[in-house]
Amino acid sequence: MRTFFDRVYRGSKAVGLGMARGTVAWFKEGSGPVDFLIRLVFLLGGLALVSGLVQSAPVLMFGLTIWWVVAAYRKGKPEEKAAVPSPQESSEPAQLKDDSPEVLATLRKVAEPHAHLSAVAQALGTDTAHVREVLTRAGIPITDVRMKGRGVSTGVKAADIPLPSPSPGGTGPVVGPGQSNNNDTELTVTRFPSGARIISVPDPENPARTHVKVIGPIES
Repeated sequence: MRTFFDRVYRGSKAVGLGMARGTVAWFKEGSGPVDFLIRLVFLLGGLALVSGLVQSAPVLMFGLTIWWVVAAYRKGKPEEKAAVPSPQESSEPAQLKDDSPEVLATLRKVAEPHAHLSAVAQALGTDTAHVREVLTRAGIPITDVRMKGRGVSTGVKAADIPLPSPSPGGTGPVVGPGQSNNNDTELTVTRFPSGARIISVPDPENPARTHVKVIGPIES
């Protein structure tokens, strides 16, 4: 019952406000003072007529009350709020960001000369399981390595750390051992009679640092 009375109460205010606004709009439609007075007389006369009918036939008051309650109940219907889907209920699955380039860049940055997974995870603010998953997906071997100042732990050997992608202009010239490279190319390959090769690439993020990869026999 309380819900019913609350709805009638809200509806009564809406009905009363609607009648007041309708009356004001009706008066504004008048074209001048004379038209305004005619409408005012008509309104007062109508109210007096209704009041006289109710006084002469009180049963009409019962009918007016029923009409008012029904109208108020209809007007007092709560507004239905539009359902807003939550992010979890979105029909489109969330696209995961591929952070492989960031992980590989951090791997090269922390290498001393090998790199522990824990050091990469610490630099990225993530866990070693995520770093291992990215490196495994990239096909990079993971084994126990010794990192300078950290001892032995699971990580990636220096020889297995991928170098940054070369510039679209192509790789630099191949020079022999002991020869200097006077060109402004980014990648330098030095060959030794034993068949070993050393590839040197400047770090694009730190010009003062050079990435070196040894292809051939290397001590663990």
